[in-house]
Amino acid sequence: MRITKAVIPAAGRGTRLAPLTTYLPKELLPVGPKPMIQYTVEMCMASGIGEFCFITSPAKSLLNDFLAGNWAPPRLPFKRPAQFYRDLSQCRTVVLTQPEPRGVAHAVLLARDFVGHDPFLCLMPDCLLFSAEPFAGQLMAGFAKYGKSIIGVLTIGADTAGCFGNVGVLETTPLDDRCFSITALSDKTDEPLRVKRGTAIYKGFGGGIYLPADYFDLMQSNASDAGGEVDDVPIHQRLAASGNLLGVLLDGDAFDAGHPLGYRAAVHFAGRLEASSAGQGDMGIS
Repeated sequence: MRITKAVIPAAGRGTRLAPLTTYLPKELLPVGPKPMIQYTVEMCMASGIGEFCFITSPAKSLLNDFLAGNWAPPRLPFKRPAQFYRDLSQCRTVVLTQPEPRGVAHAVLLARDFVGHDPFLCLMPDCLLFSAEPFAGQLMAGFAKYGKSIIGVLTIGADTAGCFGNVGVLETTPLDDRCFSITALSDKTDEPLRVKRGTAIYKGFGGGIYLPADYFDLMQSNASDAGGEVDDVPIHQRLAASGNLLGVLLDGDAFDAGHPLGYRAAVHFAGRLEASSAGQGDMGIS
C-alpha cells in the first residue's frame, strides 16, 4: 500500500536546546545551509509523500511563515530555498495548531481527520538521517514487506550514546537482516542514555509508519488515561506488547538534533558535507 501522507509534529517548546530556542523555533535552527525541518520535508517529498500535516503552536508564527514561504532574508539565517518551495507547492499542506504543549501523541491526534483511514508517516523534524536512501523510503520498504506499524531503529554504541535522548531502548526479535519485531520499548527517564563500552543497543529513532485503526485508538485511550501531557511512548509500548510494532535498521548517519550534543554533531556533519560539496564544485566535479 502506497504511503502518501505525513504528519510532522512541531509544537514542542524545544527546552533541551534553550537558550537557542528563545529566538528561533527549534525546527528552524540551522543545520548547515538550511533549517532542520527542511531536511525532513525534502526527504519525505523525495520518497513520494504528497500530503503534509504540520502541527505547530501559537508561539511559532515564524515556523508557520517558513512553511508558507512568507519570509525573506535576513528574517531567517539562511538563503530562501526556491526549489524547496516549488516542490512543496505541488503538495497538499495542512497546518494545525496545538493550543498548549500536551505531548507528541496529543499533537498527532489532532491530525486524525487529515489521516483518515490511510497508513501514514509520522516523523519528528529534529531527528535527522543523512543517507543515500531517504529515511521515509527505508520505512516504506519495511512496511511494504510486512504491512505492520514500523519505526526507525539505530544501533547505538558507547561513543555516541551521549548524543541521543534516553527513551526507546528496544528489545527485539529479528525477522530478516534489517527488520525486527519489537517486543519491548523503554520509558523516558531522567538519566542520560548510557551504553556499556564494547556493547551496543537498539534504539527507536525519529518516528515511523502507522496503521491508523490501531494507533489512533491507542492514542485516544492513552489521552483519556493521562489527562495532562500525552506522550507517544505508551502507545509504542502497547503496540509492541500486542505484537503489532516492527522496526527497520536505518542505514545512514543519524542525529538527534533536539539534544544539545546531537545538534552540535549534526551541525558539524552538515558543515563538512557542505564544505566537501563546495570543494568538489571548485574542482568542476558535480
